[in-house]
Amino acid sequence: MDISDAQLQAWIQVALFPLARIGGVLISAPVIGDKSSPGRVRLMFALVLTMIVVPLLPDMPVLPAFTAAWWLRMAQETLLGIMLGFVLKLVFEAVVLGGELIGNSMGLGFARMADPIRGADVPVIGNFLRLLATLLFLALDGHLRLIELLTTSFKVAPDASVLLGPRSFQTMAESGVTMFAAGLSLALPTMSALLLVNLAFGVMSRSAPTLNGLSVGFPLSLAAGLVLMQIDLPSLRLVFGAQLEQAWMFMAQMAGIGALP
Repeated sequence: MDISDAQLQAWIQVALFPLARIGGVLISAPVIGDKSSPGRVRLMFALVLTMIVVPLLPDMPVLPAFTAAWWLRMAQETLLGIMLGFVLKLVFEAVVLGGELIGNSMGLGFARMADPIRGADVPVIGNFLRLLATLLFLALDGHLRLIELLTTSFKVAPDASVLLGPRSFQTMAESGVTMFAAGLSLALPTMSALLLVNLAFGVMSRSAPTLNGLSVGFPLSLAAGLVLMQIDLPSLRLVFGAQLEQAWMFMAQMAGIGALP
């Protein structure tokens, strides 16, 4: 069977454009696209998803390879995938922000550790909450919903150019504001309680000047913070679940779906 260059080019393009969008998601999405995930695993995962998505696509016009229009389409597909994954990543960054605020209130602002996933130093409490958020994400089937949203986006809009516009970037900005406000709300109960503890210790130190603020106040704030975290930790599932639902809504709007069932 003879295969012409035009047929071979058409077959490659049918899979190449979806691969660009899926690859963009795997670059910026949390858990699946973390630096700790081997590159070969992510590449094989992207290829498997592309093989699943390709039969769902309608017939698309074939663009001449390596032309300006071809490169523009590749850039648009990759950019859309990066934007979708970035919105989901903001949920985890909001959790890390909440943990950092709690750690600073406990007096652990200096306690930081190297995080190979984020490639930077992160606070201990923030890293702990991020690990819990990762487990919750997998327990809530977040990875399956991400695959569902991604495959549905190809059914709705196989061409990313119809989705990229001022509205998409505005939606991504709105998601950032919402997610970081949620991170602040996650830390606010513990921070408020620790503020009362510090105020009470301030009154005690004024009444008894012989009390050493460093030797007494720091252990007191640390112990109170750990107790408050233990009390407040069950609410992490509710807050994180609500943040995920908002992220799915923003991502569905950016992908042209409207809302996921």
